[in-house]
Amino acid sequence: MGIRRNAGAKTVAGMIGTAMAVALSACGSSNAETATTVTTIEPGVLKVCLYPGFAPFAIRGDGGWSGWDPAYLSAFAEQQGLRFEPVEVSTFNDIWMRPGNDECDVAGTGITETAERIQQTGQSIAWTDHYYSVARSLAVRAGTTIDSVEDLAGTTVVTTRGATADIDLLARIKAAGLTDVTVEYVNDEAVGTRRVAEAGPDGPIAFAAGVGSIDVLAASIPGIEATWIHCMMLPDGTVTSEPFAFTVREQSTGLAKALNAFIAAPTLPYPGGPGSGLDCPK
Repeated sequence: MGIRRNAGAKTVAGMIGTAMAVALSACGSSNAETATTVTTIEPGVLKVCLYPGFAPFAIRGDGGWSGWDPAYLSAFAEQQGLRFEPVEVSTFNDIWMRPGNDECDVAGTGITETAERIQQTGQSIAWTDHYYSVARSLAVRAGTTIDSVEDLAGTTVVTTRGATADIDLLARIKAAGLTDVTVEYVNDEAVGTRRVAEAGPDGPIAFAAGVGSIDVLAASIPGIEATWIHCMMLPDGTVTSEPFAFTVREQSTGLAKALNAFIAAPTLPYPGGPGSGLDCPK
């Protein structure tokens, strides 16, 4: 079957070329002539925690970093006269907590702001304004029909632990009263999707992620297509859209304010939105 989309949605795969062509080295870029009023962990450097398992939001390749969040935050660092320095984290779960541990000034890579995560970050971390919104989707083998969580009964689904895909999947399984769905975890979306593609009918039926990631995976992994675009369900059963935000170390004074100003008027518009039609179906 083909990709099911809400009327306003656009295919992400065709939007990636420009953003993905911006390869960011570990040293990043700087603009010595631009003054900044922010303080950072290391003077003159913006340390950014990134998770490499979510394309197109962040990708770590032989040529360095690329993707929507690195490109956007590198442009912000340049505006502030700071050198962009990626800090790779191996797992997505709790990446939003890293600035509070002084591992980085900012954490990115498709972090959805939720009430639970805000409570978790406490006073040592600030959340920026929203810069993107996304919907949920599934990567499945071509010809697989999934229209709701009930279609997952008796199957195995792969996702990323702690991601909103994980939150949504577990909440929907619980709300539907399903007891025979197995959820397995990987730390790389491409690995999870290849498991679906290569496993055959007795293997995992789907990989759960955001629409942007699923479009990239479906375009790059033979035999995979996207299906069932939907909003995220929270553990209490609330169905909601997914606004992305960055988390910022509070001790990096002035940084959250400067980043909010950049989000309002960026020198480089966020490659995937806003206005890209990827919010969840209404």
